[in-house]
Amino acid sequence: MAETSPPAASHKSSDKLIKDNLVPVITPKLPNGDVDLQGIANLVEFHHGLGTRALFSVGGLGRFHELNDAQRILAAEAFINSNKKLGSPLLIFTGATSESADSTLANIKQMTELGADVVFFAPLFFLRPDDIPDFVRKARDELGSEMPMLLYNNPDFSRQDGVQNIDPDILRGCSDYYSAIKDSSCDSDLYEKFSTIDCALYTGNEPTLVEAVKKRRSRGSVGGIGNVSGTAAKLARELAANVDEEEDELKVAELTAKFDQEVATLKKVLEAHPDIAAGDMMSAIYHYCLGEAGVVQHRADLIKYLTEKDKEFLKSSGFVPEPMKTEDERGG
Repeated sequence: MAETSPPAASHKSSDKLIKDNLVPVITPKLPNGDVDLQGIANLVEFHHGLGTRALFSVGGLGRFHELNDAQRILAAEAFINSNKKLGSPLLIFTGATSESADSTLANIKQMTELGADVVFFAPLFFLRPDDIPDFVRKARDELGSEMPMLLYNNPDFSRQDGVQNIDPDILRGCSDYYSAIKDSSCDSDLYEKFSTIDCALYTGNEPTLVEAVKKRRSRGSVGGIGNVSGTAAKLARELAANVDEEEDELKVAELTAKFDQEVATLKKVLEAHPDIAAGDMMSAIYHYCLGEAGVVQHRADLIKYLTEKDKEFLKSSGFVPEPMKTEDERGG
């Protein structure tokens, strides 16, 4: 094992922690429940064409708990290898969260060996709060001093009784050992506390992207709308590039207006189904839209929450991407 990283190790300043929207990409599956390897290859190619710069894979959209570790490793390998076949135009963030500390650590090791650019995990899924610092140090020992590691705070991923979010003071005490935080708490006060920790910070609360970058030191977002549109990525880049300079106000205003329209579309569908978890609904929406575009296979069980009215609204709102060209149409 590598030695534990010293303070200010190179993982903190990694150029892989980009200022952008990291797309919490879906993990497509076949009707028999197996990981859809061709679907993953299609997704990587689709996102390359969309202008995406980073995929937040195998654990970003809320359904990773339906995968076993073998499937998580297989999916991670497929995302990484599909990207390599295209010349590695994307950064691949891979989720290593598992059922226990030992299995998560094993996933971290395997995903690093496979060539992940950044590894991430949701600590409260498998750790008690007081055990987080020790685990983070062990993970850093495994990764060495250069590999970036992101900690994912999401109340929906906590399995610790009475604890929904990671205490910022716990993370502050071990901040030398991880590189970034993604916060999906949608709690502005908590996000403000995370913003005072010495690490890269991404918001998982999509509608707050502009404020998070301009006022709260965020490098960008991990926003699901990026599954079907490149607007969030373009906006995040434009905001980050001009955060300390005079903005191209017209460009920012145009992108913000388009982004707000996309957020409103997503919100309208989510609000029509208050009894269904947001993660399940978003997964259904993106599986449906990408299925319509021919990027992944249609899965009736994954889009069962959507009504015909929802589907027509998504189409009429421009939420469904243009159909993906076949290999023959691309001249392959």
